[in-house]
Amino acid sequence: MNLRPGARAFALLLLSSAACGGPLTPSPIEGEPVCPDFEIGATHAPMRGSLRFPVTLTVLDGKKPITRTTLTGRRSQDDPASRVLLADEDAEYELEWAQCENQRAPRARTLARDTKDTAEYACGSATVYKTDKLVTRKGDAASRTVHFAAPPKSECWESELPAAEPPPALPAVPDQPQPDASAAEPAAAADAGVADAGAAGASAAPVDAGAPRDAGAGAPRDGGAGGAATPPRAGAADAGAVPQGS
Repeated sequence: MNLRPGARAFALLLLSSAACGGPLTPSPIEGEPVCPDFEIGATHAPMRGSLRFPVTLTVLDGKKPITRTTLTGRRSQDDPASRVLLADEDAEYELEWAQCENQRAPRARTLARDTKDTAEYACGSATVYKTDKLVTRKGDAASRTVHFAAPPKSECWESELPAAEPPPALPAVPDQPQPDASAAEPAAAADAGVADAGAAGASAAPVDAGAPRDAGAGAPRDGGAGGAATPPRAGAADAGAVPQGS
């Protein structure tokens, strides 16, 4: 069977690991970033979600690399976790996390994620940003779980479509002025006072029943104070009268 140079070296690495220890078992990598699928261009071409700058994980036994994998992020929470092959034995490993210097070009959603797809990407010089220790115990699968170390650049590829414009805002309705209760109360009190004063004046005014018809009829009035009648002067009635017996 003919193998590419890279695949041949990886196969030899697996064989040497199996010869030195127990059988290799898939061990999950928890906490890998989720990069959802997206669309690009005027045709809304569907693309696979992935990290812009992938991360490489190298497992070393002392100074010797045991396995290496490139992580590009999960496309959804439902996707299975990425895995590395580790021996089921009591061991202590060093985990070396590095980030690729080259961006990983977006891939069409219809393209299968296989070995060929992965081999097309050139990581370039990967910069180590963290190292961890992993202690495994024979027969304990949980001890072989690897926890993802977040890289310095954790952004995912996202849609390049322009954002939808928000709907136009409705015109603001001006606030209606509220009546001033403090100004209305004195005005109402003043109107009530005027009404009360009018009612009081109407009830207090005397009613003129008019002068008696026969009062002072034919009686001379004195222009002086009091308007009392002037008594008749003596002899006034006899003036010009004919004396009896003459």
